[in-house]
Amino acid sequence: MPLLLNRRSLFAAMAAILSSSKPGEAKFERAFDISTADGTPIRNFRIAAGRSLSDLPGVILAGPRDAGPILYEFFDYGCGYCRVAAQELDVLLTPDAGVRSALVQHPVLSPRSADAARVVLAAARLHGDAAAYRLHVGLFETPGPTGTEKALAVAAAQGLRAAAVAEEAAREEIAAILAAQSERARALLLPQTPSFVLGEFAFVGWPGAAPMESFIEATRRCGGLRCPLPD
Repeated sequence: MPLLLNRRSLFAAMAAILSSSKPGEAKFERAFDISTADGTPIRNFRIAAGRSLSDLPGVILAGPRDAGPILYEFFDYGCGYCRVAAQELDVLLTPDAGVRSALVQHPVLSPRSADAARVVLAAARLHGDAAAYRLHVGLFETPGPTGTEKALAVAAAQGLRAAAVAEEAAREEIAAILAAQSERARALLLPQTPSFVLGEFAFVGWPGAAPMESFIEATRRCGGLRCPLPD
């Protein structure tokens, strides 16, 4: 099947996923009384039992292997807040930060976002997670509209085999990984980007670097986004 048709079919499927939530699932939940850096309340909740992310294919990991909790980020390459999150997290997630980063593709804004996501997933398959993470950060640092052309240009500039990456990105296996990641976002009730899962809890939106540091520390100490844990 042509890549263009694959792309449109994938984006249509993801749009259907997002529109399938039940009305009761959209309520504003707050397991913890937490806020962004400017004081805006953050929707957060304990993820449902059996919704672990450890079996999710294609997740790109960054950071020390022996770090504590894993911070899963669901994002879209066309999302402005995701751009801010990517840049601030790249500074925050130092070797002594005590957390690993896990990138989960969730392109909900346009088919071009899905195209870029496929390129990054393909880069991970061919060149490994470290190269894919550099490409991820580079995409957000590079101005201009997202999409295949931009993603491959950044990949080439970083020394990756762009032609091979483009061929890999067109494979059905990549489309299946992308669909699985967006399906897991739906299952976790995380339709917006960026959204995060840290330990047993999920939260929506980029909170800012300082709140994120506090969430990571609380998760390491208490297993939740804030100490003590809710009843």
